[in-house]
Amino acid sequence: MTLKMTVWQKIKQKLRQRFDRWLEQRQPAATELTLRQHLLYVFPSAYGAWFVLLIILLYVFGSNYQNNLILLCAYLLLSLFCCCILAAFFNLYKLQLKTSPPLAVPLYTYASQNLTLSLALSHAQHKTMLLFSGDEFEALLFETLPELIQLELYPRPRGFYQLQRFKLESYYPFGLIRCWTYIQLQQAYWVYPTPSESKNTNAAPRQQILDQPDQLAPYLPGDPASSIDWKRLAKNPWQPVVRQNSESSAPALPKTLIVTATGAALELQLSDFCFLLHQYELQGESYSLSTATGTIGPDHGQAHLHRCLQALALC
Repeated sequence: MTLKMTVWQKIKQKLRQRFDRWLEQRQPAATELTLRQHLLYVFPSAYGAWFVLLIILLYVFGSNYQNNLILLCAYLLLSLFCCCILAAFFNLYKLQLKTSPPLAVPLYTYASQNLTLSLALSHAQHKTMLLFSGDEFEALLFETLPELIQLELYPRPRGFYQLQRFKLESYYPFGLIRCWTYIQLQQAYWVYPTPSESKNTNAAPRQQILDQPDQLAPYLPGDPASSIDWKRLAKNPWQPVVRQNSESSAPALPKTLIVTATGAALELQLSDFCFLLHQYELQGESYSLSTATGTIGPDHGQAHLHRCLQALALC
């Protein structure tokens, strides 16, 4: 039994791969898509199949018993069935779907969080009873099609993803005919590591505060002996002077994050680094990131932040 199931699963996988390749050639990924005749598939539903069987039985009975009323009923039902085919087809025909325009900030979310993806729809005719379904989001049924729909994508592990092909179908108007299509839109999105609340950091520390003398002042009782300028005292012992030091910090060195962990510890380190990158950006500090695939030089700003987060997502 297990062997039969395994063989059947392999056959289904092969058929699915060939079908996906055929769909890729028929409708490659695009940012904007208009549903035309070669992209729409029309076939009777299960309810429609029973309806066709009823028409055949009525025609057979009417022919055998030479009953014109039964034949007329069969012809009327057949006409209704043909009208449903046209209505179901034109309910999806010339529907336009468009992804969100490219933004300065890439579309992103964090691991274990949902991502809301917007699709713009435009159509010249009235569209109704449309069902959107796919592997990445829950099915959405619209009785009246809006101009903008929101797809709530399921949480995914960190990485870079493309929106998978999803199905759009309709059983309009009476459920006798099913019209559907498989849509592939060119929409990429990032899933960053989930930021942790850890305060650990591998960033380079600030440069140590240095004592730099800036002026001399006459010696007063109570001044520490270590601040006396002994060289000047040797030359002029009657006028001792002391050095007054002011603390000035050198410019802060860029923060440097280096991904060194592997295995299960890698996810914890990536979460910590994701939190730190956001903190550095809020503080306006310069930071850099080094991973196994390359190094991103010190900088700051939203574009630099997303480059670092994308590098973490691909670790």
